[in-house]
Amino acid sequence: MKFIKPAPASLAIAGLALSLVLAPESGAAEVASTPPGYIVPIAAGSAEDPAMRPAMPSGLSFDDASNIALPLTHFRGAVLLINFWATWCVPCVKEMTFIDRLQGDLKGQPLVVLAVSEDRGGVSVAKAFLERQKLTFLRPFADPGGAAANALQVDGIPTSFIVDKKGRLVQRLEGPYEWDDPPIVNRFRALLTEAP
Repeated sequence: MKFIKPAPASLAIAGLALSLVLAPESGAAEVASTPPGYIVPIAAGSAEDPAMRPAMPSGLSFDDASNIALPLTHFRGAVLLINFWATWCVPCVKEMTFIDRLQGDLKGQPLVVLAVSEDRGGVSVAKAFLERQKLTFLRPFADPGGAAANALQVDGIPTSFIVDKKGRLVQRLEGPYEWDDPPIVNRFRALLTEAP
């Protein structure tokens, strides 16, 4: 997968467009009339029934800060938020603060945030960025060559995946979210109480 850096003037427009892509089915008209900067809430949908959740593709792996490839199965038993982002993506950068707060709010819980950088410089670029921004709870990961993004058919960033303790897809989300918003934190708390 190849990500193309949009012209700076189009970044805000692209971010807003992405935030509207994943509107809840019943609320499409409501989302269309929302003001700029509104973040579409996570919709429950059929993801509430664990038996209906599809397994994530096999063979996914992400490089950690030491450039060690960790397979997705390494995180089995934890609820995952996999977020594909890049340091040049304005909506992604704004979203990082919210993701860091989510990880902090649920510190000590079996929640793992995989902040997966699609920067060409790899995990070192993401690590330096997180340190500069003083985002204390996030660990950087990278997706060399965009292999995981390709497998998951990520068409743009930010794109996120919520995965349950058994490695099943709960929800795919396109666009930026306020991940520390109480309803979203409560949704993760509910997933964390599910039996592994």
